[in-house]
Amino acid sequence: MKRSRVGEGPRLARGWLLAALLGVVAGGATLNGCGVGPQAAPEKIDPKSVPYGLLAPVGQPTTTIPGSAGAEVIVYLYGRQRLVPVERPVPAPLTIESALRQLASGPTAAQSSMGLTSPASAVGPFHAGRVRRGVVSVDLPLSFENLGGQDQIVAAAQIVFTATASGLAKGVLFLVDGQRAQVPGDRGNLIQSPVTRGAYSLLAPS
Repeated sequence: MKRSRVGEGPRLARGWLLAALLGVVAGGATLNGCGVGPQAAPEKIDPKSVPYGLLAPVGQPTTTIPGSAGAEVIVYLYGRQRLVPVERPVPAPLTIESALRQLASGPTAAQSSMGLTSPASAVGPFHAGRVRRGVVSVDLPLSFENLGGQDQIVAAAQIVFTATASGLAKGVLFLVDGQRAQVPGDRGNLIQSPVTRGAYSLLAPS
């Protein structure tokens, strides 16, 4: 077997490195010759020649959560002499009408087993009008007047709390057949003016 002479290994390494450097220099010269490198002036590109998607705006704010197709409303049921808030999924966008529709559907089987009730659901559905100066009109069915004293108070409180839960309104103007209607407050007093949550402080969630 032929042995390498002392110092031959380093010479081979230096020779290989020199050849690699020469290759890089030659490659760079070739690229420059082909026109790859900084341009002297900006060149206008036809938008039709740009691949689809590259011209889309980046970082624009969005009003929806990616992958979310709905919203959550808060509905107020009744239990242990207090209103109890529960969440319900609804299609987006969130509206007072969709919240009242969920209230009219009543408690689920699981919520009923927990002792939650809903006097308001016995006389629904309810229809919400436009919000004006923070007050939304809610049209009640004639059957609302058939509720007993305490049930009518609780039902009115449910509607007020549910209609104002989203923050879209601060008060409720009750109507029956398009006419202003009186509803009882938590102390039995009749209220005709727009009703706020303060009228049912005794029933407010603890």
